[in-house]
Amino acid sequence: MKILSKRFVTLGLVVCWISILASTVVQASPENSGYSTDKLNALKNKLDPYVEDGRLPNYLLSIYHKGNLIYEAKKGHVDVALEKPIERDTIFWVASMTKAVTSVAALQLVEQGKLSLDAPLSDYLPEFADLLVAPGGSMGADIVAADGPILIRHLFTHTSGLSYGETIVGPSDVSKMYDELDTFNTSSSTPTIMSTIASIPLRAQPGSEFNYSMSTDVLGALVEKISGLQLGEYMEANIFKPLGMNDTAFEVPEDKLHRVAALFTPKKFTVQVPGQTKNFKPFEEQNYCRQKPAAHAGGAGLCSTVDDFSKFMSAIMNDGKAIGGQILEPATLKLLLENQLPIELGDNPLTQSFGPAGKDLYFSLGLGISTDAQRNPRYYWWAGAANTFFWFDPKTELSGVFMTHHFPVMYMLIEQLYSGTTAAKL
Repeated sequence: MKILSKRFVTLGLVVCWISILASTVVQASPENSGYSTDKLNALKNKLDPYVEDGRLPNYLLSIYHKGNLIYEAKKGHVDVALEKPIERDTIFWVASMTKAVTSVAALQLVEQGKLSLDAPLSDYLPEFADLLVAPGGSMGADIVAADGPILIRHLFTHTSGLSYGETIVGPSDVSKMYDELDTFNTSSSTPTIMSTIASIPLRAQPGSEFNYSMSTDVLGALVEKISGLQLGEYMEANIFKPLGMNDTAFEVPEDKLHRVAALFTPKKFTVQVPGQTKNFKPFEEQNYCRQKPAAHAGGAGLCSTVDDFSKFMSAIMNDGKAIGGQILEPATLKLLLENQLPIELGDNPLTQSFGPAGKDLYFSLGLGISTDAQRNPRYYWWAGAANTFFWFDPKTELSGVFMTHHFPVMYMLIEQLYSGTTAAKL
């Protein structure tokens, strides 16, 4: 009995030690990782004016190499009174950065044989059978029957024909219906939201074009249906706990609410003139990190920190391995790191949704891929509606997270952040 007790004590200590290791981000100097502090400071010099000139309330930039924090820049405050300074443990609504995490969760089910990429969505969610299509999102055009089912892979690649509300994808009859039917309201249940989305005509035939959409929310609903767990519960057991992402959740606990950043929005949707009164105001009624949602939105619902998201990126760059376990096998990770849009969609398919900002962008089963002229990947990334970004480059093992809390996105900084970081190489 004593021997058995010692074994349990030893096992408990090992589990505890693994948990501590997984939850700790090591700090290192840029120079020890081959980067220049002075050159990285050039990024801070470019970012500080966004706060000084009243364009953003705050920002926090963290750069990592091989999972170690090598540089941090920050400025501004995270409370409505603008008195509480931004910190590394500040919790932000990461909005569409959630999509990458939900895609990994769904890929785990693909790996386990519980979800098939080429199966019709209606096999799992029958309400998505017999869909209608309003070409181009116009209800004035002839509404036709879908010429094929939405496949599971269409959800991963945003080629399902589903859409979003007008704030995100611009005006159309279909996107207006997404707003009017309140598809983004997480106080409704997941089944209710899915039934509502399924009742709205598609804006394109399944598989025919890239349209940024609530497809990943549907993936999240699939994870719930197959696993029998709410999405946050599934992610906690299969992603957050193995990676030590202790501050990431759809619902921020009461004892952490003091760390949640206030959300701001523009006073007016015009270009801010440097030196004039700040062009933002509190927008707390939409601060999802202070709400208790009935539905866990797989496309936009997570709250997280810079260090937590760095652990997620590190696992992807490390063949899916983490101290707490393997979140994806290398063969599955290839689906996350290679363009999965069919060649029939042509060059620059993301311009369909993002205009010129979509140039040289492609999409995997969950990540945006910035490419060079030969379509070779430069880096992987995505953004959130509160002007947040993450990016990583497996070749250099360099990654970064940029957080602020300003809805909607007003400043597309991703290329500036990536280029400024790579330019700091010694």
